[in-house]
Amino acid sequence: MKKSKAKTKFYEVEGKRVSLPKGISVEMKNGIRKVTVTWSEHGKVRRKYFDYSLEGVEQAKDINATKKQELKRFGQEFGTISDDEKQALDLWRAYVKEAMANGFKFSSAYEVMKRGIDGLNTTTPDFRTLARLYFEKELMRKTDGELTEHTETVRQRLFNIIAPVFGCRPAHTISENDVLDFLDGLKGQNGRKASLVTRTQYLNLLKSVFKFAVEQGSITKEFNPVANLKPAKKRKDAEPEILTVDEVKRIFSFVKSNPKYHSFIPVLAVGFFCGARVEERAKLTYGDIFVGGRNEIFVSAAVAKNGIARFIYPTENVKAWMDFAKAHGVSMNATDTLIQGDTLKQRKTAHSSFLKALATETGIVLPKNCIRHTAASFMAESQGYTETANQLGHDIGMLLKHYRRAITKTEAEAYYNITPDSV
Repeated sequence: MKKSKAKTKFYEVEGKRVSLPKGISVEMKNGIRKVTVTWSEHGKVRRKYFDYSLEGVEQAKDINATKKQELKRFGQEFGTISDDEKQALDLWRAYVKEAMANGFKFSSAYEVMKRGIDGLNTTTPDFRTLARLYFEKELMRKTDGELTEHTETVRQRLFNIIAPVFGCRPAHTISENDVLDFLDGLKGQNGRKASLVTRTQYLNLLKSVFKFAVEQGSITKEFNPVANLKPAKKRKDAEPEILTVDEVKRIFSFVKSNPKYHSFIPVLAVGFFCGARVEERAKLTYGDIFVGGRNEIFVSAAVAKNGIARFIYPTENVKAWMDFAKAHGVSMNATDTLIQGDTLKQRKTAHSSFLKALATETGIVLPKNCIRHTAASFMAESQGYTETANQLGHDIGMLLKHYRRAITKTEAEAYYNITPDSV
C-alpha cells in the first residue's frame, strides 16, 4: 500500500500565510500559542518551542532542517566503506601475502586479514563513528543534552586528540598495543610527556567508549583492546602530581560561576596559594586569617599537623578571593571555620565531597594531596625552598625529597595572578 505524502500545513502568522512542514506544529503552551518542533532522539520525544511569529517560524524551520540532517547522517553512518578503509584492506591483504612468503602459517596470516574484512561489515563502525555514538547516546543522555564543562572536555579529547589517531579504523581492529602506544605518546601543554594523571584520564575515557561499544553490540568482548589495561601505578620515588596553571584557573572559574560553591572559595585559596594541609584547612577559622589586619595566616599548634605553630604569608590574590567570597554572601565571622560543619569529621567529609563534585564537573582529576603539592611547587619557584619549607611546616630536606618540581618563573607569575578578575 502506497503511503500518502505528508501534507504541508498552512497558518496565518502576523497577517501572512506561512507553511509548516512535517515536524512543525502550532500548539498552546501555558495558554500561549507556540510554534513547536518535535523529533525523536535517544528514544525520547524532544520538543523545542518558539514564539508564534514570523521570526519564530523561521527559527523552527532551521531547527527542523538541522535535526533531519542529523538523523539522516546518523542512519547512514553504518555500512559505508571509505577510501581509507579500502586502502587499509589492501594493506591487510598485502600483509597476508608477505607473511606467507616469509614462512608464516596461512591460518595466522588469514586472521589478520579477517580482522580487516570484518571491520567493513555493517555492525562495526570506525572509531570516529563509535566515539560520536558514545558521546551523543551515552554521555549527553546523562546531561539531558546540555553541554557542560565536563562533557566539553570529553568532546575535545575524543575528537581533537583520540579520533585523529584511530579515526577511520574499524573499532575492533584497534589493539591493546595501539592504545598503549597512543597513551605513551601523549604530550602535556609543556610539550613534555603527559603526566600519569592525564594518561589515566585518557585510558578511562577509552574504557568507557569501548564498554559502550560492547554493550551496543558494535564489537564483541574479545575485541575490546582496553579490557585488560589498568592505569599505571605511580612509583614510590616519583614526583607528586601537580596541576597546571590552566587547570587551576579552570577550577577557580568554575567555582566563581557557581554560587552554590562560593563558600569553598576561601578553602581553595588557602589550599592552592598557601599550601595548607587538608586537616588544617578543615580546622582554620576566619579569625586565623589576616590576624589583626596583618597579611598573615596563623596556623596554631592545635591546627598544625605536626603540633608546631607557624605563620603563612598569603599572596595578594588570596585576599582578592576572600573579598570576592565575602561580597557574595559567605559568612566570615572570626569563629567560623573555613569549611562549614560542627565537627572536624563533618568538615573533612564536606571537603572530600566538594573535591569529588569538582572533579566530576570540571573533568580535572584531583589526586590525593595534589592541592598542597601544587602549592609547594609554585611557592618554591616564587619564594625559594627555605621560605616554602617554613610556610608548609616541613624541613627543607623533606621538601626537596617529596615536593620538588621544576616550575618556570613565567608559570609562577601566571599562577599567582589567578584572581576573580582574571578568570
